Amino acid sequence: MNDKEVLWRDIMPLEWNQEKYTTGFTAIDEQHYQLFDGLNSLLVFLKDSSNIEQPEEQEKAMELINFLGEYAVNHFRDEEELFEKSQHPMKDINKEEHQRFVAKYLEYKNKLTAGTITRGTLIQLHIFLQSWLVKHISKIDTSLRECVVQEAAESDFTKKQSVFARFLSLFQKKQLAA
Repeated sequence: MNDKEVLWRDIMPLEWNQEKYTTGFTAIDEQHYQLFDGLNSLLVFLKDSSNIEQPEEQEKAMELINFLGEYAVNHFRDEEELFEKSQHPMKDINKEEHQRFVAKYLEYKNKLTAGTITRGTLIQLHIFLQSWLVKHISKIDTSLRECVVQEAAESDFTKKQSVFARFLSLFQKKQLAA
C-alpha cells in the first residue's frame, strides 16, 4: 500500500459543524475555523503534490506547517486569556493540553526539518493535528459556551480578530504569489 492510499483511507477533510464546535465566542470560533481551513489546505497539498521531494514542494510543505504552528500558538494565547478572564474551571487543563500540543507539533516539525520531508511524515502530522484539534475543541473549548455571559471578554477578542485577519491575509497573498 502506498502513501496516497493511506492518505485517503485515513484522512477526510474537516467540516465545520456549528453545533459541535461553536464556543460562543466569535473570534475563537473564527480562529478554530481557520485552523480547520489550514489543515484542509495541507490535505489538498498532500493530494495534489506529485513529488514531495522536489525543493519547491518541500518549501510549500514547510510554509503550510509553519502557518499551522504559528496560527495555533497565537490562537492558544487568545484562548488561554479568555479562559483566564472568565475564571473557567478548565483553564489549567486547557493550558496543559496546549503545551502538549506544541511539544508534539515541534517533535514532528523537527523531524521534518532534520531531513527531507516525506509524504508519510506529513500524513502522520496531519492525522495528529486533525485528531487533536477535533477532540480538544469538542471536549474542552466548547465548555466556554457556559461563559458566554461575559460579553466584555468577547469585545477584547473581537479587536484581536483583526490582527488574525491581517496575518491570514498576508499568508494567503504569499500563497497566491507562489
